[in-house]
Amino acid sequence: MDTSDLTQLQIDDLVARYPLPDGVGDCVMNREELADALATSMNTVTAWINSGMPVQQTGGQGKAYELRLSHCWAWRQSKKADEDLRSAEVKTAQMAMRLALVGGGTGDSIEALDPKTRREILAVQIEQERFSAQRKQLMRRADVAEMLDQMFAMVRDTMEAAPDRVERIEAMPPKAVQAFIGVCDSLIDELRGRIESFWLDHREVTAVEKRDLFDA
Repeated sequence: MDTSDLTQLQIDDLVARYPLPDGVGDCVMNREELADALATSMNTVTAWINSGMPVQQTGGQGKAYELRLSHCWAWRQSKKADEDLRSAEVKTAQMAMRLALVGGGTGDSIEALDPKTRREILAVQIEQERFSAQRKQLMRRADVAEMLDQMFAMVRDTMEAAPDRVERIEAMPPKAVQAFIGVCDSLIDELRGRIESFWLDHREVTAVEKRDLFDA
């Protein structure tokens, strides 16, 4: 049973607009396999499912999720396109706001403004370009936190599943399985402690909030 809010016609339309890359065959995967294919974590895949990603068969009670690669790929590419569109709209609104702050209108071109205003707008653009260049060397705190969360989730999920998977493949004796579980649990605890220590050592400093744009 498909649990997404999309109809089959809508899914087919997405697949037509965002087909799989050349050379990639379509197939049905479980959550772990899809996470590996899309280079993400099982937690992220679960979040995508909760956000409406097409599901061919719902999992639960020992039954694995069934996710068709072409459907999930097309859904994700559609979401990325929406995010890019929103980013472009935000940039357009930001530029319009800058024009308004220096005396121009949202429909004005830079050539229609007086020399002083043009210089001010160009100064803003240069500063924006400098900031963009710096972003290649600096990362937002939220981006780092998200990356660490995803990496930890991927390691945690893999380590928690590793003893059972190895036991099935290698027929490990119960004592060895328990030792393996202990090693995996210790690694997870160590990783969690390292991440928590990192954020304690890099506490975010909250700036005093200004009342409006013209506060000193």
